[in-house]
Amino acid sequence: MSSIQWKDLTIGTNIDAEISASALCPEQTRISVRWAEMKSEKPALTISWSLPLYDIQYEWYPRCGKDRSLRIDWQNPEKTRISSGAPVFCFYNAAGRSRFTMALSDVLTEIDSSLGVREEDGTLACKVEIPLDKTGHTHEYQVTLYRSLADISFAESLRRVSLWWEKDCGLIPMPVPQEARLPLYSAWYSFHQATYAPAIEAECELAAKLGIKAVIVDDGWQTSDGSRGYAYCGDWQPTPVKIPDMAAHVKRVQDMGLKYILWYSVPYVGEYSDHWNEFKDKLVKYRADHHTGILDPRYPEVREYLISTYENALKNWNLDGFKLDFIDSFGTTTYAPAPKDGMDFVSLEDAIVCLMTGVMNRLKAIKPEILIEFRQSYIGPAMRTYGNMFRVGDCPADAINNRVGIIDLRLLSGNTAVHSDMLMWHKDDKVENAAHQVLSTIFGVMQLSVRLEDIPEDHLKMVTFWCDFMAKHRALLSAPLEVESPQNLYPLVRARLNEEEAIAVYDRHVVTLSDAAVTYLFNAAADPYLVIRCEQPRELTAEVFNCMGESVGTVNLPAARLHELTLPASGFAILK
Repeated sequence: MSSIQWKDLTIGTNIDAEISASALCPEQTRISVRWAEMKSEKPALTISWSLPLYDIQYEWYPRCGKDRSLRIDWQNPEKTRISSGAPVFCFYNAAGRSRFTMALSDVLTEIDSSLGVREEDGTLACKVEIPLDKTGHTHEYQVTLYRSLADISFAESLRRVSLWWEKDCGLIPMPVPQEARLPLYSAWYSFHQATYAPAIEAECELAAKLGIKAVIVDDGWQTSDGSRGYAYCGDWQPTPVKIPDMAAHVKRVQDMGLKYILWYSVPYVGEYSDHWNEFKDKLVKYRADHHTGILDPRYPEVREYLISTYENALKNWNLDGFKLDFIDSFGTTTYAPAPKDGMDFVSLEDAIVCLMTGVMNRLKAIKPEILIEFRQSYIGPAMRTYGNMFRVGDCPADAINNRVGIIDLRLLSGNTAVHSDMLMWHKDDKVENAAHQVLSTIFGVMQLSVRLEDIPEDHLKMVTFWCDFMAKHRALLSAPLEVESPQNLYPLVRARLNEEEAIAVYDRHVVTLSDAAVTYLFNAAADPYLVIRCEQPRELTAEVFNCMGESVGTVNLPAARLHELTLPASGFAILK
């Protein structure tokens, strides 16, 4: 057992070790541990401290979802690792101002973070536990603890953490091609596993007329089985009955002006695949209910098999990108089998880094502008170095989860393109309701997954308008976000670029205008009446549009500090 007290930090290990700490700057503390041997069954580094609960009412972390309540110090810790979440926590007040934000430089290791209210004394008790035998380090480990008490907005505090990971921690994001920032079409909800080449191509032809520049063909292309399981994954060859000639099919889609992105479930090898016998003894675990194994990337032959699979697909079919799914299913070192002969890594997390680095290097050597999509929850700063499209987790027809997921991702993802979950709705629903789902994605990249050949004319008109609007105003909609009432799941979100501002209202709210010359005001609230507040009396002209982008009139608002404006459901106004 070793421990030191450094300022307000208590730093300890359950092994004999040399511990040191130093200040890199007021917000950053470098902690180092050195040891000769590990005699504990579960050697770990712990860092703990506390601070008074002054003006702290809410908490945010990457996987908090719709729960922004304060945790209690004795609750189960939040676990983060390379393929799930990220070690960052922001505590803020009712006005959306950050009161305390912490983060760690180690975004790879499985780390337990317990930050919660200590009921005995009204403090925020903070403890981080890092398993030293899971870090891949044999005699020395180093981590930087970032802690900020800056009185800044919740969103700005998280942006600073994201920038710190990029600039100080060396987690350089993968470049983002322009196509990753434009609305795209996904075949998952619209086709599921019925990915027959003629039907996909017909749908792509309709999508191209909307100005869509990319398509994702999802699960189903590699199997004739329609049970939506993964028992047949692993061979990754197109099933002839669906796609007789993949290269020709891809070229036909590309000739329409669309980039072609293909789905792979990275860790899965199915019991009914030809590769099962080759890899059945090189698994992290076997899922009997799915007749599927989770590959263990600590074996070099497993990594080479996966990397060469994507490399050959890129070469042979001239793909433009990959949807690499289920990376979070690899699991963690803690629950993986003990190291065996033939493995060249002890840490599963380090093996995932090696795998993804190999994937990116080999693919980018062939096509530097390759598109790579990842999905919540493997959306941390390390994964930004391997992917350029982060998508909200599956939430079909769920506008609120899509909105919250997009904003949460954008807060930490810097310049990486943030995509919605695929949009789907019933074709007989009102067009305003369909448009409401579109407005939930306005500050992200919309992925569309309705059958364009089946939706009515007004739905098609609506989708056409918003695809065009999002493409034309992509720079504005991608500008840094400011959010109001994050504890209420972002009822108002805004972005500003130079003299233009975009504001989306998702619930009854007083909208405060900045001094921007032009404001796009989107009404995704149930109430058609919006109250607009100006810092000084202002005369405004509002051109009002319905959800299909049709102008329904212009309103002149005389000089005043408060204005009332009526907007159609899922419509918007341009204020000047």
